[in-house]
Amino acid sequence: MKKYILILLGVLFFSTTINSQEKKITIKVKDVNNKPVAGAIILLDNVKQNILTNSEGIFKTKLKFEPKEISAFHPNIGIKKIKYNGGNNLIIKIKKGNDLNLSVNSPKQKIANSNQFNTIYDYLRGKVSGMHVSSDNTIVIRGYNSINGNMAPLFIVNEINVSQEVFGRIIPNDIESVTVLKGPETTIYGIRGANGVIIVKTK
Repeated sequence: MKKYILILLGVLFFSTTINSQEKKITIKVKDVNNKPVAGAIILLDNVKQNILTNSEGIFKTKLKFEPKEISAFHPNIGIKKIKYNGGNNLIIKIKKGNDLNLSVNSPKQKIANSNQFNTIYDYLRGKVSGMHVSSDNTIVIRGYNSINGNMAPLFIVNEINVSQEVFGRIIPNDIESVTVLKGPETTIYGIRGANGVIIVKTK
C-alpha cells in the first residue's frame, strides 16, 4: 500500500512540476493612438499562433518555453517585433510599415526548374494547386480577397518587389527557383502580400 502511495505522490509531484513550468502571459496590442487592435496575429519566435487578439486587443497563452522575440501583426497596419523580457504582461504597439522584414517559419511551396516554356506564365500554369493563370496572364491565388479591386499577387524577383510587367519578362530558362506563398507566411509582406506572393530567384 505504501508503495502505491509513494508512486501516486511521485506522479502528482511530477505533474505539478510540469504545470509550474508553464508561464502565463498576456499581450495587449495597440495602435499608435493607443487603441486596442482586434484580430492581430501573434508570433512567438516567428511562429504564428492559432489564436488572434480579441475585441480588446488582448492575447493570452501559456508558455512552455520562453521565446526570444514576440511579434504582433495586423494586415491593415503592419508588424511590430519586440524582445521578450520575461514579463507576464506585455504591450505591443504596431504602426504602419514597421518591421515588415520579419521572417516567418512556415512551409513554402516550391516549383522545380524547367526550360520547356516560352513565358513565365506558361511555366506557372498548372504547377500550384489553388493558383490560376488565365489565358490573358492574369494570376489569381485562391483564397485571397480583392484589395481595392486588385487580385494580383505580390511579385518578388531576386529579393526586389517588381511590377507584373517586369515579372512577365522573365525568361523561364533563367529561373533557378519559384516559391509561392499562400498562407500565414504572406503576413511578413503586410497588405502588399494580401493576394499571395510569388518569389522568383534567377540564375
